[in-house]
Amino acid sequence: MFVEKYLHYNLYDQADKLVSKSVYPESASNNEWARFLYYLGRIKAARLEYTVAHKHLVQALRKAPQHAAVGFRQTVQKLAVTVELLLGDIPDRQIFRQAPLRRSLAPYLQLTQAVRTGNLQRFGEVLEMFGPQFRSDHTFTLILRLRHNVIKTAIRCIGLAYSRITPANIAKKLCLDSPEDAEFIVCQGN
Repeated sequence: MFVEKYLHYNLYDQADKLVSKSVYPESASNNEWARFLYYLGRIKAARLEYTVAHKHLVQALRKAPQHAAVGFRQTVQKLAVTVELLLGDIPDRQIFRQAPLRRSLAPYLQLTQAVRTGNLQRFGEVLEMFGPQFRSDHTFTLILRLRHNVIKTAIRCIGLAYSRITPANIAKKLCLDSPEDAEFIVCQGN
């Protein structure tokens, strides 16, 4: 209960301290474990511990009822997709095709496509279009961190497509204002 309140007010450090100093009872039901693991995933994602967060979220999905609690599964899956993208992985397309998840994950599918293609402009459009939903899903700040991944993917795609490329071409591809911005980003990306 305290963890839920801390997360509601974005007090991730306090939530992390509370969780690290407490022992969750082994006798808890699968539903309670699923919720606890989801909270752990949220805490670890906010603290940039994406690998641990992803592990907790996958465990939460496994513990959650498979045919009931669809809303909970949607919530966990949204965060899991975001964390997987932050890890540099692309979520399996089957996740987005599951009937109970298809509609709720549609914005995350568009986000995944923008990250996968390295399309910074599309990434911005998705953020603008679905920003309020991402905020209500508590994934917005994590999604903002994906911008760097989009840029790295775009640079990788450019590098594969061209053997020699000018900063002006990179600026054009990334929709940046100047070639100097492109040089700065390329230096950061390496």
